[in-house]
Amino acid sequence: MIDQETQPEGTPDTSAPPPPGGNGGNGGNGGNGGSTVPAAVWQVRVRTKLDDLHQQLSGIESRTGAIAARVAALRGQLSGVESVLGRSGVVEWLRGGNLEYAWQTIHSVERAMVELRTPEELLGLLPAYQGAAAQFLKADDKVLTDFDASADAAAPARFQAKVQALLLRYHAASDEFHESVRRLRNRMLGLSVFALVAEALMVLVQWRSRDVQLLKPPTDAAGVPAWRLLFFVLIAGALGAFISALPSMITSRSGGLPYKLPFQQGLLKLAIGPLVAVVGIMLVIGGLVETTVNSTAALLGVAIVFGAGQQAVTAFADRRASELLTPVTKG
Repeated sequence: MIDQETQPEGTPDTSAPPPPGGNGGNGGNGGNGGSTVPAAVWQVRVRTKLDDLHQQLSGIESRTGAIAARVAALRGQLSGVESVLGRSGVVEWLRGGNLEYAWQTIHSVERAMVELRTPEELLGLLPAYQGAAAQFLKADDKVLTDFDASADAAAPARFQAKVQALLLRYHAASDEFHESVRRLRNRMLGLSVFALVAEALMVLVQWRSRDVQLLKPPTDAAGVPAWRLLFFVLIAGALGAFISALPSMITSRSGGLPYKLPFQQGLLKLAIGPLVAVVGIMLVIGGLVETTVNSTAALLGVAIVFGAGQQAVTAFADRRASELLTPVTKG
């Protein structure tokens, strides 16, 4: 349920550990990461984050040798993430199991590392933690604002607990957000496949059945097979859908997510448009709309118009995608 997030990226230096990245934040590449070559963008993000965490753990271990066993345990957790890199498949792409495991493990290690840091380090990293969490939590959320530098420095254990609570809430909100985005992508993809299959079946049934005609041929297309006319109407509907969807597809942004919601929205529109065109022309031919179609050109023109009307049908997906990609309302 987790994936790359858009948040401040850590920048390692020689004096202090790099600020924490969220899902996919960049950091140093000099860690003890494995040699597995990432096969997808999210795996590249995970690979970079693993290198970042390995570098941070090396810095912690060099400063405090007494916790070497704890550092080794955390490295062991990260090594489990190494094993899922490079794996890819359609089922995994839809379910996101490897992706969830990778980022939940990384989040768990990040929270555990809080206990290994000094209060001074946590105070330095706190703005980065808060900046990352602010993308998913409201500005007045107590877990985000309940920090006081002087009081926190005087009570290290309490300060660590508050930072861990902040990370836990932030990670949970991030996980929920990415799960919602992935579910929306899968639903749009499912609807697109269903629409395409329905269109293929319509052409197939019309080709096999000569008694029933879904579309009445115009006078200048009396000899054209019904299935061929239906096929051209579907293409014209897809053209209308493409024209109407082009502006939103160009201006839409993915929010840094790997799910390519703008692409899925465009695919849904192209798949739904032909169906809307056929239904619309059937209404016209049936006399429910006061319009006559006397030529093939007019028929295809009406198909383009109705295909462009898919915007009214797919608007629900556009609204949901916009809601998910809009930052959390502050205050």
